[in-house]
Amino acid sequence: MSAYISQLAIYPLKSAAAIALTQSVLSSFGLQHDRRWLLVDDEGKFITQRQYAQMALIHVQVIEGVLHLAAPNMSPLIATPHHPQQITVTVWQDTVMALTISEEADTWLSQFLGFSVRLVFFPEYSQRVVDTAWAGVGHQTAFSDGFPLLVISQASFDDLSQRWGQAIDWRRFRPNIVIAGDFAPYSEDTWTALKIGDVELALVKPCSRCVIPSINPQTGAKDSSLNRVLAQHRRANDGKIYLGQNAIIQKASLQSVLHIGDKVQIISKS
Repeated sequence: MSAYISQLAIYPLKSAAAIALTQSVLSSFGLQHDRRWLLVDDEGKFITQRQYAQMALIHVQVIEGVLHLAAPNMSPLIATPHHPQQITVTVWQDTVMALTISEEADTWLSQFLGFSVRLVFFPEYSQRVVDTAWAGVGHQTAFSDGFPLLVISQASFDDLSQRWGQAIDWRRFRPNIVIAGDFAPYSEDTWTALKIGDVELALVKPCSRCVIPSINPQTGAKDSSLNRVLAQHRRANDGKIYLGQNAIIQKASLQSVLHIGDKVQIISKS
């Protein structure tokens, strides 16, 4: 089975627009800069496109470790940290230590979204352990939903596009790594590991899907017809809808780099 990386992406600000990459350095939290920034409400609870689809229109860059923000009808902003304070925030059931960025960034983002939010950062020394029931011990993530990486196959996107009747923008599903090759759609359901050069990834948990795939990443508009196609085709016995596999880093050298086009050795369930 021949396979290779066809897409790489990071989402530095959780639930904001994707950044498609040609290569990416692996960090202890997944791909470098991925989901290291987060928006929280006045109670410190995380917010996402699930509730606020217009977050899809926030575009970011990371330049020398600093987040640059852009959005429709807003002047671009460099979110330079200013007297960062340590606060506690909530991501799902996890309580996490984070750092504030600046009042200027909070005001900019609150103005765009229309309600009060704060921008926070996940520092290197913060701790958020990946669910040991799935990943075993010793793995961590930043502000992702629960795992450092999400892997989906291009074959799955191609099949869903055919069923939906239009080409699917892979960014709707917010993967970090898309794998193309000569295998059947949804083959990733059976994959247990990927070897990419000196990197080994373990695929540990199927990814259940929410409303976000229905949101057009270019416009922020919702179209529930895609989720209906998903529900018809990908609903499991537990009632949840699945596409893709959550992954952890099993082996990587310091500053391991993944590239578009890298060959992938797939290990599947026997």
